[in-house]
Amino acid sequence: MARVKSRRRSSKDQDEVLTLFQRCLEFLKLHQKWISLGLGVLLLLVLGWEVKVYMEKQRNEAGATALAQVRPKLNRPEEAVAAVGALEQVVEKYGATPAGREAALFRAHLLYQMKNYAEAAKAYEDLQAGPAGRDPGLGYLIAESLSYCYEALGDYAKAAQVLQAGVDSTSGFYQRELMLRLAWLLEKAGQPQEAGRYWRRLLEAPPNPALVPYLKEKVAALDAAPEK
Repeated sequence: MARVKSRRRSSKDQDEVLTLFQRCLEFLKLHQKWISLGLGVLLLLVLGWEVKVYMEKQRNEAGATALAQVRPKLNRPEEAVAAVGALEQVVEKYGATPAGREAALFRAHLLYQMKNYAEAAKAYEDLQAGPAGRDPGLGYLIAESLSYCYEALGDYAKAAQVLQAGVDSTSGFYQRELMLRLAWLLEKAGQPQEAGRYWRRLLEAPPNPALVPYLKEKVAALDAAPEK
């Protein structure tokens, strides 16, 4: 009896499966147009994404190749002008690629080395405003380099302002190194009281023990100066 009961249950299950299958077929027939359209759109999206990824890869590789051709000139002072021009072309063609951003950094650095401080500052400003400036690793480097450009142009207040963001968002030894330079820039900008804040902070945790006498001298001079 157990076997007969098992066969009946199996037959009923098969009927239910067939009924469900038929319903699915009917649904597909009724909505065939929309299903085909949806699948077509999905296929186009997948193909579009694959093409986009492929094109980005090709562009990144082309940018890297273009930059590799310029690299030999970077260590030749006599070819600095030609290198800057070649780097500009890489930036124009491949600016959105990793190689393009690297080329922009090299160009800004070369302009600074050539003592073309105004153009170097503009180059670093553009970098700071773009994706490179938001990169945790590059952002501090760009800000510090930009402050050197402003310093070379004699704008100590602007140099200090740019460096301030780096001091506020870093920690440890690198922060103390930035504070040391920031305090010096603030002094040059005619802001001794603001500079004093950093001299005192540095005295609490100097980046180098050998700097302690110098820092004490700075704080003592500030304390002895009449308040304005």
